[in-house]
Formats: sequence, C-alpha cells, structure tokens
Amino acid sequence: MLEVLRRARDRVNATSEIDDAIHRAKAFMLGPEPSDTSEDSHWRPEPDQRPRPLLTALVALSGVLGGIVIAASAPQWRLAVPAWRLTVPFIGHPGSSTESTLWFLCGLVLLSVGWLGLIQRMGRIADPRRALVVVGAVIVLWAIPVSLGPPLLSNDVYSYVAQGEMSSRGIDPSSTGPVELGRGDFLAGADPVWRAAPAPYGPVAVAVSRAAVELSGHRQVGAIAWYRVFVWIGVAMAAVGIGLIAVRNGLSPAIAIAIGIGNPIVILHLIGGAHNDALMFGFVALGLALFQRERRVLGAALLIAATAVKLPAVVALIYAGWCWRPVVDSWRRRVMSTAALLAVAVVVIVLGCLLVGLGPGWITALKSTGKVNDTYSPTTKIGFSIAELLALVGLHVDGASLAAGVRALGLLATAGLASVMLTRSPRIGVVRATGIVLIGYVILGPVIWPWYFAAGFGLLAACGLGRYRPSLLVICLAVSWFVWPTSVMSIGTFGGGYQHLRGLGVVLGVAALAVGAQFWAARHERRLGSLSDGDGAAPAPVGASRAG
Repeated sequence: MLEVLRRARDRVNATSEIDDAIHRAKAFMLGPEPSDTSEDSHWRPEPDQRPRPLLTALVALSGVLGGIVIAASAPQWRLAVPAWRLTVPFIGHPGSSTESTLWFLCGLVLLSVGWLGLIQRMGRIADPRRALVVVGAVIVLWAIPVSLGPPLLSNDVYSYVAQGEMSSRGIDPSSTGPVELGRGDFLAGADPVWRAAPAPYGPVAVAVSRAAVELSGHRQVGAIAWYRVFVWIGVAMAAVGIGLIAVRNGLSPAIAIAIGIGNPIVILHLIGGAHNDALMFGFVALGLALFQRERRVLGAALLIAATAVKLPAVVALIYAGWCWRPVVDSWRRRVMSTAALLAVAVVVIVLGCLLVGLGPGWITALKSTGKVNDTYSPTTKIGFSIAELLALVGLHVDGASLAAGVRALGLLATAGLASVMLTRSPRIGVVRATGIVLIGYVILGPVIWPWYFAAGFGLLAACGLGRYRPSLLVICLAVSWFVWPTSVMSIGTFGGGYQHLRGLGVVLGVAALAVGAQFWAARHERRLGSLSDGDGAAPAPVGASRAG
C-alpha cells in the first residue's frame, strides 16, 4: 500500500511540473493566444510562488554590464570635440577595430540576454505595480551607461545640434546645411555627408535642437548633453504611452514596456545614439494612448507634434482622423474628419515653422536620406544585387538605376499597405494599424537604420505581439546588430566585393531565422501539448496571463 501511494504522489508531482513547464514555455515563446482585447477584458497576472529576486537582479546585471562594455569600448567620432567618456580599466579607449568589434559583440550579447530575461521575469511578478517599478528601474539602469560619454553608433546628433545652432543664428536649416555656419565645432562635428544637406526634420525637432544649443551656451559638448535629456524625456513619454495602451488592451503594462522600451534598439541606438526618433516615438505613443482614452483633442495635438518632428508620424494622424468617431461611420464622414484633422495639423505646423524660422524645405529634404546605399534595406539590396549578378555574366548595368526602380516599387507597396490598414483600422485599432505601417515603411523603404524600428515595434508591443512574438523578437534582436562601432556604418560595408549580394544574404538570413523561430516555437508547443495529453493533464490556460 505504501508503495502504491508513493507512486501516486510521484505522478502528481511530475504532472504539476509538466504543467508548469508547458505554461512557462507557451507564455514566453508564443505570448497570448488570440482572444478578445476589448476594454472589458483585463490582464490577470499569474501569482509567482517563487519571486526569485536574485534572477531579476542577474537579468538587470547582464544588461547593465552589456551597456558598460559597449559604452567603454565604442570609438568616438573622430571629427567631434573630445569629451569625457565612461572608461573601464581593461577596455582600451580607443582600441583597435578588432578590439572594439569584439567588445561590442560581447556587450550586445549581454544586453540581449538581459532583455529576454527581463521579459520573462515581468511575467512572473504577481503585483502589477511592483512589476512596473521593477521594469522601470531596470531600464533606467541600462540606459545610464550608454548615456555617459560620446554618442554611440551614429553621428546624427552632431547634425542635430548644428541645425539648432543654425536656427539660433537665424539661418533656415531646411534651406541649406551646416556648411553655412562656417568653421567651428558645430560644422566640424557634422558628418561630411550631411554638411550641405538641408534638415529633413520639422519645427519641433529644430526647436528642441535650438533649445539644447542655447541651454549649453552654444557649446557642442554641452548641447549634446542637453539633447540627451530631451531624448530621455521622449523615451519616458513612450514608456507611459505603451503602458497606458497595454492596460487599455487588457495586457500587462510591465511586459509591454519591457518588450517595447527595454529592447536593445531603444537602449543602444535610440538612447545611446541620441536620436530624435525618441521624440517622435514619445509623442506618437502618448498621443495614441490619450486617443484611446477618449481624450482625442489632446491626443491629436501630440500626434501633430510627432509629425512636426519627423514626417512618417503623419500615419498615426491620418488613422486617428479616420477613426475619430468610435461608432460605425460612413466613408464620407471618415474622409471629412481625416481631412479636417490634417488641415488643422497643416496650420499648426506652418505656424511652428514660422516661429522657429523653418521653411518648407524639410519636407522635400527627406529624399536626401536615400543617398545612403550601404544599409540592409531589402529594396536597395535587391536592386544592386541584380546588377552584381548581371556583372558576373558580363552584363554591366547601372546598379543605382536598378535600385531606384526597386525602391519605387517598395514605396508603392508601402502605400498599398497603408491603404489596407486604413480600411482595417476601425476594426484592428489605430495603434496596431500605425505600428504595422511604420514597420512596413522601414522594411520597404530605401534606407534601414535600427532606430527607425523603435516606434513601430513599441506600438505593436503595446497591442500584444500574439502568436508572432518569436519572429518579432528575433527581428528586433537582429536589427540591433545592423550597425557596428568601428566606423559608425552598416556592417554590410566591410570586407571584399559583392557587398550588396552579401547584404542581401544577411537580410534573407534574418528572415529565415524569424520564420525558423516561429516554426520551432509552434512545434515545441505541440510537443509539450502532446506530452501533457499523454500524461492525462491539460496545460494551464495561457490566455489567463495575457503578456504583450
């Protein structure tokens, strides 16, 4: 009799452990199962019987060590004014290209592991308020080292502050480049590629740059430090917006913030590189959050401000106008509300341009960004790769012309995607539709930089990644590796010939990894499910813990 009872006890314990393993695997790999996301549905956290604060501390430590390694090893822009930087005794500064690359890889691995661990830990904290405090503290901790010293992996911020200096002197940054400043630190720090290029940024972006310059007393180093402050404000606004949207959708705000704000793109590129995309991200996320909560006028004002930072944010403005009335509406009324909101936006932005002395050239200046051909843009790589393949068989064609044609097709595809999302936005929601189009615009556009993905990915995280979570996490991690520190350029530019063919191979490799992650996660779920069924126990419901 004792032996029978012992076996029964062992079977119950094994079943419980299997159920727990199944639930954890599903929740982390696949996210929530499709279910109702109306305002009546609420996320109910699964109580964690073993909080394990040590694991959370190890996750935080992994990320902060990654940030320290990257910040201490990345080379400073050679044309910038020397400034204080974070240093570590055993890490050279500046080291050789090989040393910088190896340290960068180590740091990025640590940061990526920390991010994935943070997502998992946020799903194990029962108290939502405690989870929000923890995720906020960890992200701030990760952001500190990458904010100490010179900007990372990009020279754009030097152009921002140069444009702010131009505005403070009464020079229109949308009509000419920083070359009009003449000799000085601001001109020297701007990348030579953009010294003669007009600013493709709106009045809010230029006003922020001007404020940073004037607060610093017109010193380049101080202006960059002040600009970092504005970047932090933008990221904080984005975090608040993502949290509010997640709560509205019945999702865990802590997990949504961990995915959308704690990822390497935001930490390393958006914050570390001090990009004005953080301002656009913050205005869009918070504006859409207010729009969801029926504070439409204030939400629309923030979306107009986002459009006055960078023009792609107009997507959110259009969709907000299309869905202005929450009830079922006719196409005629939707067109009228959209047109009215866009008209108000035009008036407000024009007034903003007049206040900061900015002309309309910032809108047409967007085409100048297409002169970059060495990023992992699929449309650019396809065009140049065709030319390289034709050259192998003796047919020499202009790769730039082919790339221009494929890029045009990509923009047409983007317009088609935006149109489809416009018609579906009343059903799937303004936030999700905006996130999809912002991601599609970057993938199909002529240039891809990691920080371009931050806003779209964050909005999707706030809505819930659903069954596509494995693929999207892989893509986010892969994109964060697209820029290396040695020359502040896309890694596709390094080594040998057939650069674009190799770059296209990287793009296809990332796509294969994303599809493979999705396939593996689904297969693993089926295997765990069959194991549970064979043991006579049903897996715990994933939908009860709806984790972004």
